[in-house]
Amino acid sequence: MGRRADFSLTASPGSLLEVAASASGARIVDEDGRSYLDACGGAMVMSLGHCHPRLVEVVQRQVAELSFTYRFSFRNGPMLELAEELRSVSPLADTWCFFNSSGSESVESAIQLARRYWQLRGHPAKTDLISRWPSFHGSTHGALSLSGSKWRAFYEPVLDKHPVAPVPNADIRRRRPPDEEAVWAVRELEDALVRRGAGNVAAVVIEPVTGASGAAIAPPPTYMAELRRVCDRHDVLLVFDETITAFGRTGEWFAACHWPDATPDVITFAKGVTSGIVPFSGVLVSGQVAEAFEQSPEGFPYGHTFSGYPLGCAVAAEAIRVIRDEDLVAEARRKGALLRDRLDALAADSPRIGDVRGLGLLQGLELVEDLETLAPPPGAASRLVAACRERGLMIYACPTPIGVTTIEAVMLAPPLTISDGELDEVVAILGDALAATG
Repeated sequence: MGRRADFSLTASPGSLLEVAASASGARIVDEDGRSYLDACGGAMVMSLGHCHPRLVEVVQRQVAELSFTYRFSFRNGPMLELAEELRSVSPLADTWCFFNSSGSESVESAIQLARRYWQLRGHPAKTDLISRWPSFHGSTHGALSLSGSKWRAFYEPVLDKHPVAPVPNADIRRRRPPDEEAVWAVRELEDALVRRGAGNVAAVVIEPVTGASGAAIAPPPTYMAELRRVCDRHDVLLVFDETITAFGRTGEWFAACHWPDATPDVITFAKGVTSGIVPFSGVLVSGQVAEAFEQSPEGFPYGHTFSGYPLGCAVAAEAIRVIRDEDLVAEARRKGALLRDRLDALAADSPRIGDVRGLGLLQGLELVEDLETLAPPPGAASRLVAACRERGLMIYACPTPIGVTTIEAVMLAPPLTISDGELDEVVAILGDALAATG
């Protein structure tokens, strides 16, 4: 049954995937009855696992009551409720909110907001953006233009050239001591900003911890504070794209909470905010930035058809309550430390693991030919993902170009609700798959 004809456009024509039939918690079952342990949440989406009963219940209730309103016609109760919930957990001062349906949409909104903000402040020339390589910010034009990733290749002629600064710690073959790495990366970014002209730059946009491009690369300790100082010195907004890292994923409500001396001006979020129940995303804006729009007669008139739709807002608000009620931020911190210990032990026994990295329940492994050269073995990430899938484990491949080299890495992002026993199962299967593909 699992190989039915498929007439949808896919990433691998002619290679049909199994048909998923049901899911619960950290497991997916296909229509042939085979179970898969989902250690990556599809694409880092399933923060509360599959089909969390409280989210299912709120969908049923909200659909029966009010599923859609258009933002230029009405406000709605779930939208106001969600804004209050977000203000209670946001690291930004006096947080304002704007809602969309996907990470790409929210990144687009952040781009529009940054550029319009400087127009309202009397600096219309500040339209350029600085982003980093490697990174991935989404598939729409503006978001893909920000992305320093292989996905640019087909569309490079029409994309804006924003990713001009390096992500620190990205290349394990050239990694410096932490403080030196931070100084080097910040200097490179500031040099790029100066070359563009600070009077032309609206914002620096970064993933605080990389996702699909780079597999959970976290910055050295002093990097974020130095980056914040650079943005302040040149009067440039700092935007954190937390599409993957928000809502407990890294062991804090937002990854920004790890660096309280480097609070951004804008945060985008998506994915885990509804744990895959409905599409939803948003933008958090500091009060200082939001004030410019509040004083403008136009406000912030951009967005999409489903911006702030009540069904998505109701699910997101309930997800935040579930995370709070089940103490899942602290659990992500504890389980993340447990997972990291298991992965470090696996790496100690494997000459094929060159790096273990990440924060909380977002962890990456970089695969190498050997521990002396640290050269990446071509295609290793895809082979490991396939071997894990054969054994009933889902992980995420992150092959990432850096210069002429393609990093071979995989990422784990299991639900915050995963059990300790399931984490042990993840690492056991991963180890078996590594041995088989070694």
